[in-house]
Amino acid sequence: MAHPDNVISVNHELEQKFGMSYLIRSSGPTLHMAGILSADENFNVYGEGDMAAQIRRIYERMTAVLAKADCTLVNVVSEISFTTDMDALAAASGVRDEIYKAAGAAPPVATAVQVSALYLPGAMLEIQATAELY
Repeated sequence: MAHPDNVISVNHELEQKFGMSYLIRSSGPTLHMAGILSADENFNVYGEGDMAAQIRRIYERMTAVLAKADCTLVNVVSEISFTTDMDALAAASGVRDEIYKAAGAAPPVATAVQVSALYLPGAMLEIQATAELY
């Protein structure tokens, strides 16, 4: 379990409801993000059935989460993507590339894993990411 002083709260109500944190700062210059799904503030899936829309929403949310630690996508160094549809993810991968390019960031190291389901029904993608503070 993370030390409470290292938690950077993003959405306190949801974090309490689901017993998780979106953003943790380790004892060094590293931020850990998890549970980044295509959802609205009430945890309803956004862009159901549309991988490109879900990717855009995920990176909007990731950008907002990073801003809580005064960071941007430039700080992201690693991603693990969990998807329910690898073919759809591959077909929409250009969306991710555009987002990183628009942010002035190089794409981080990444891997993708296909899973049978994600926490929210209708979610096609969830990202876990690591960012470094400069």
